[in-house]
Amino acid sequence: MRNDLIIGMAGSGGDGIVSAGESLMSAATREGYYALMTKSFGSQIRGGESSCRVRISTERALTPGATLDVAVALNWDDFLRFGSELPVGGQTVVVYESASGILPSRIPLTGVTPADVRAVPLAEMAKTAAGTDRAKNAVVLGLLAGWFDLAPGRLKDGIGRKLAKKGAEVLEGNLRAFGAGFDHATANPLSGQLRMAPPVAGPPKLLVDGNEMCAAAAIFAGCRFFAGYPITPSTEIMQYLSREIWRYGGSVLQAEDEIAGVGAVVGASFAGLKAMTATSGPGMSLKSEMLGLATIAELPLVCVNVQRGGPSTGLPTKSEQSDLFQAVFSAHGDAVRPVLAPTCVQDTFAVTVEAFNIAEKYQTPVIVLSDQDIAQRKETVDPIDTAAFTLVERLRPTERELEGYARFRFTESGISPISQPGMPGGSYLAAGIEHTEDGAPTASGAVHARMNEKRLRKLDPLKQRKDLFRFEGDPAAPLALVSWGSVAGIAYEAWQLAKRSGLHVKLLVPHLLFPVAEGVYKDFFASVKAGLVVEQSHQGQLFRVLRTYVDLPAGLRSLTRSGANPIAATEVVEALRQTAMALQSQPVRALVPQE
Repeated sequence: MRNDLIIGMAGSGGDGIVSAGESLMSAATREGYYALMTKSFGSQIRGGESSCRVRISTERALTPGATLDVAVALNWDDFLRFGSELPVGGQTVVVYESASGILPSRIPLTGVTPADVRAVPLAEMAKTAAGTDRAKNAVVLGLLAGWFDLAPGRLKDGIGRKLAKKGAEVLEGNLRAFGAGFDHATANPLSGQLRMAPPVAGPPKLLVDGNEMCAAAAIFAGCRFFAGYPITPSTEIMQYLSREIWRYGGSVLQAEDEIAGVGAVVGASFAGLKAMTATSGPGMSLKSEMLGLATIAELPLVCVNVQRGGPSTGLPTKSEQSDLFQAVFSAHGDAVRPVLAPTCVQDTFAVTVEAFNIAEKYQTPVIVLSDQDIAQRKETVDPIDTAAFTLVERLRPTERELEGYARFRFTESGISPISQPGMPGGSYLAAGIEHTEDGAPTASGAVHARMNEKRLRKLDPLKQRKDLFRFEGDPAAPLALVSWGSVAGIAYEAWQLAKRSGLHVKLLVPHLLFPVAEGVYKDFFASVKAGLVVEQSHQGQLFRVLRTYVDLPAGLRSLTRSGANPIAATEVVEALRQTAMALQSQPVRALVPQE
């Protein structure tokens, strides 16, 4: 029996590929497994190819995995368009539509000999059972349930729930199609031990995607206003909040454009509400001026950027980590904005809550850098203990402070009490022009210098927050891995593999990307001779940011790849192994600290 199974499927729009993946996820979760599903589409508005990867495991899955165990090609042209996103290897079972006329010995996978190849009349079986070939996805589910013992009862229940509103005829047809696939698998078994081991007993799990987790966390953190504009792949945040936030006294504004959206959020924050917006790279470009207004007016807000491939429209349906420079450096003037990043669906909750806490405490816009992989993938997660969180509220002025109120008063911490409209004595000017302590406009260079120092100094305590970093491994290890965002899961798997292979390596995953915590990195790199910063951007943006602020070890290098080109944990381990071998070839004096 196996403890892990990776299934990749691809077809044309309307084939129900993603729907089949969601059914697999739901059934596996209800059965007690951990599961993770990523989905990918062509950038066409209508039609085009679509795919999904489902990883089912008896332990928590951190990544979509590498080479597929099962590849399902409803259409070979569509399957091949995904290239390295759906890698087939020597252990893969390939299932494809026999109506293509391609012989199993002639499948178009150059240089690869799969473990097993099955040509199945999927469309014909669907039409016979359900009266329409649109039930091909149900046939596929039946095949997978039969070959791998993947909770057939749960899958049938899931089909029932999904299609209940379609009418009895559609539902019964799809159940017959599922049965046809199941019977075909039973009559034509695969070779080898492919059945999944039973799940480990435990409490019920949640099935959620990153955007939903972000929105739920915002509500929990006290967000009561959201304004934004639909943009892939962040739109689900607004959709979730549109359904749910009103239950908690909040509201959602779908603005006419990205600028109006963040402008409304700035206004809501000025009015005293915890407020948020969400977008992707092109929208962030449009929001930059308003974020500057929030910085100089010292107004808290959270801006979520769900990264996708760029520049411009780029790859709107693919994941990339190439907006870090934008988040850190795109502000005009001497503005420092905290930037946080989740690494998976599970910790998106904690990172979003932390973003609101930091925004409120330091009266600043905070950017959350999610990405398409985290935001739109579904993941089985353990229930969240909300009692473990502390919520932070902005510093309000006392009655005494409201006498002769100075909104931007210089304080030891740099944080000044903030009023809101309607508070007696709390009126002040919140403009984008530089100002004195009481908010009056000024062109004084001396005042400007003091205000810049105030706005930057108040964020210094953030750089001491070691709890915003994840550390794994021996602190004295000479090899290091650093990674962030969705790629951190790959780095974690690589770290585990590297340890088992005898490499002395440690791992650092920052949730706080900016301001750069120089002291945290200095301590981490103290023992390091060489290592890798692993990320999915062409330039290696985190590596370059760190090199700007931190004295990095001479042997630390960047391992990068552009979006839509996955990095495998085994590749990271091999790069680490080569790095370790290069260290062994150095003269002894180069490895011994010199006095």
